[in-house]
Amino acid sequence: MYREYKVSMRILVPITGTVINDNPVAGDPDDPIRLINVNLGNVSWKLVRLDLVNDLADIEVTPGETTDEATDSFDAEGKPIYRTRPTTQAERLQYLNDLKKVIDQHTKEELYAMSKSARLKKPFKG
Repeated sequence: MYREYKVSMRILVPITGTVINDNPVAGDPDDPIRLINVNLGNVSWKLVRLDLVNDLADIEVTPGETTDEATDSFDAEGKPIYRTRPTTQAERLQYLNDLKKVIDQHTKEELYAMSKSARLKKPFKG
């Protein structure tokens, strides 16, 4: 019998925002600590830990359980109609591989530039 296993992966993603305290970690409500503006693809993620020394978030990503695919139908405005269906195990692995490729093929500085996100601001003495 074939059984699908839940797959996930941990990656490091640059963070942006303003840190107002490092112990305990607190971000500025007007500029919260967050991931840079990068498309992670069809995954969900949860924070494992923040690395304020290197300006990175260690996150665990899990591929989406569903995906939208275009049907052969169109709405009144001519836009394609999509249907939601469960993702296959191969698609889930591909989502993780695609994300890993994006992150691994670029330096942190390149990711900041590509995302047009500001570097993390740490105006406190720590």
